Amino acid sequence: MRSSERLSANIFSIILRPFLKKFIDGSPSVYLKKSLTLLHDDSISDLQKFVRSRQHSSGGFVDRAGNPDLYYTLFGFYLAKALGLNELLIASGNYAKNVCRNNTPDGVHLQCAAIIISELSEDKRPIKALRKEIRRNLAGRMNKQPEYSAFVTLLTCLHTGDYLAVLKVMRHLKQLEENDKLPSTVIAALVVINSSFNRPVENLIKKLLDYYDTNGGFKAVKAAPVTDMLSTAVSLYALRYAGYDLIKIKPECMGFIDSHFIDDGFFSNILDRDPDIEYTFYGLLALGSLAD
Repeated sequence: MRSSERLSANIFSIILRPFLKKFIDGSPSVYLKKSLTLLHDDSISDLQKFVRSRQHSSGGFVDRAGNPDLYYTLFGFYLAKALGLNELLIASGNYAKNVCRNNTPDGVHLQCAAIIISELSEDKRPIKALRKEIRRNLAGRMNKQPEYSAFVTLLTCLHTGDYLAVLKVMRHLKQLEENDKLPSTVIAALVVINSSFNRPVENLIKKLLDYYDTNGGFKAVKAAPVTDMLSTAVSLYALRYAGYDLIKIKPECMGFIDSHFIDDGFFSNILDRDPDIEYTFYGLLALGSLAD
């Protein structure tokens, strides 16, 4: 990084510090740890066993087909960190670096690799290369699904220290129009981002609550036949992050989360009852969002 760019990054980090602090203090990692306060030791042990069982010999965590994948490895990385499985972290970091050596990933896989490597590697060279590639693809990625991509991009930028890209996300948000047909996950991402930057969220919260079902879960879209763990977790996280009082729906939500735990992990919905590493992440995120 040139000296002028380094100076700009330092200035922007100062400007953004209040917003960055809120995002870091309320990051998904924080709520994953909070979830453990609501679990018995036996349940935590079962989860640890499940996460261990999903790590491939390559160090990556496996997808539904049993193949190592960067996307699932990010979920496994977060879970291993929250559950104190430090012996799994180094292997997942080596897997991410090996994938990037062979062929630079793209899209969300690129961002997953950047988060994992920036957390585990003291060598800043691969992080700088990944950050440059992410910034190059920034506009195109957010245009595909702008609100949710902005959330993932913001998370990546915080991990890699790319504060210039954070400002680009802020500018991009100002151009977005509210859309009644957005999925609940995208509305939730907007709630988190707008709340981080002290923008109004009351109307977005009302829209998000329209996806809530009396069984304690949230639907992805209003016409969806069933509620699911991903939509529920992201929605509860966003509401908690924005300071919404969840007390009225907490009992039903706790019941929903509990009903989606099977074979030591969490599953997506009643039509898909196979637990995996992704939905186990979302199960703990949902639970942690309800913790005091």
